[in-house]
Amino acid sequence: MDYPNNPNETAEQLAAELLLHDRAMGASSCGITIADASLPDVPLIYINESFTRITGYTPAETLGRNCRFLQNDDRDQPELAPLRAAIKAGTNCTVVIRNYRKDGTLFWNELFTSPVLNSEGRITHFVGIQTDVTERIRAQQELIARKLELESTLAELRDTQAMLIHSEKMNALGQLVAGVAHEINNPISFINSNIYSLKTTIDEITGAYNALDDLIASTGTADQQTAARVIRTQADLDYLISDVGDLITSSLNGLSRVKKIVDALRAFSHLDEAELKITDLRADILSTLEIARVELKDRVRLVLDLDNLPPIKAYPAELNQVFLNIIVNAAQAIEGTGTLTIRGYDAGDHVVLEFSDTGSGMSPDVIAHIFNPFFTTKPVGSGTGLGLAIAHKIITGRHKGSIHVDSTPGIGTIFTIRLPKDLHA
Repeated sequence: MDYPNNPNETAEQLAAELLLHDRAMGASSCGITIADASLPDVPLIYINESFTRITGYTPAETLGRNCRFLQNDDRDQPELAPLRAAIKAGTNCTVVIRNYRKDGTLFWNELFTSPVLNSEGRITHFVGIQTDVTERIRAQQELIARKLELESTLAELRDTQAMLIHSEKMNALGQLVAGVAHEINNPISFINSNIYSLKTTIDEITGAYNALDDLIASTGTADQQTAARVIRTQADLDYLISDVGDLITSSLNGLSRVKKIVDALRAFSHLDEAELKITDLRADILSTLEIARVELKDRVRLVLDLDNLPPIKAYPAELNQVFLNIIVNAAQAIEGTGTLTIRGYDAGDHVVLEFSDTGSGMSPDVIAHIFNPFFTTKPVGSGTGLGLAIAHKIITGRHKGSIHVDSTPGIGTIFTIRLPKDLHA
């Protein structure tokens, strides 16, 4: 290698090169640091002007200190673990950590560190390059927050859509139920009136026949009396008179049962009670049980304890939807025979309703999602997964109450509903 003849020119060149290197590092928009790995605690021995601009710390306040002082007391950062491991292993590392300026303000620092080795391969220094990425991180955080907000809004829209769809279905069902009840009520009233008239007519015919029979028995000839007995025996009139009476009585009982169902349908629909009003929860539950009787049949025994329920202000038609859903679910959860217990009591400014069944119960995983829209454990096509989600919305949203479920697989399930007595719209 050829060396310059003039040693002064070599020194001047070296000084110029060092000055150029220093100016180049100073002109960088990134903070550049050099730490001495041979000294205890690896202190900083060089910082450029951008480091001071980014952090606010001057060389006098920085040199001789480990760069961890920029973290203040915020040392519990997961990103610091790979940085420490890289320094210990002598490898390159890039992390994004929280640092704090001299005035205490937070900035996000994208830090790249790299070891400097001597000719023997021993680490003598660490070079650090710091980039202030605060705006980028804030933009990312705002994007994440916006995404979460949009997801929340989308979930609310889905809930609202489900509520609207369900509300339209229930409104249509309510109108259908009320219409059917009205249409059934007219012919039932007509038939009921005719049967009462028929009963009166049969009683009059029977009375007239008995009077004629008595007359023949007292004043008729022997042949007439014999002929009357033959007619009575051949026609089995004694049995027919008794049987007609039983038929009329059972028909009237059946009509009474139908009328009770019609009244329950009209009460359940509550089309004239869509607004907030004082309602009798006991009557509401009883009318709902009439509607659900096809699910309960004779296999589910009902135990009711509702005598101490006070009247409350509520939306009765919507509460009936909740009651029907819980009762039907309980009936479907009971395989074979079982018991459904419905209990209600006064709890001060609230009333409490408990629906307890001896069905198959639910696991904690199912309970955790039971009020989520579209969640169902039923086979495809057997359930929409909206019933309990709507029930939760009606109780917590519309009625400012609460609904809670406790369940044990193989034992049964308890739904507990709390409703304020004096709900305000």
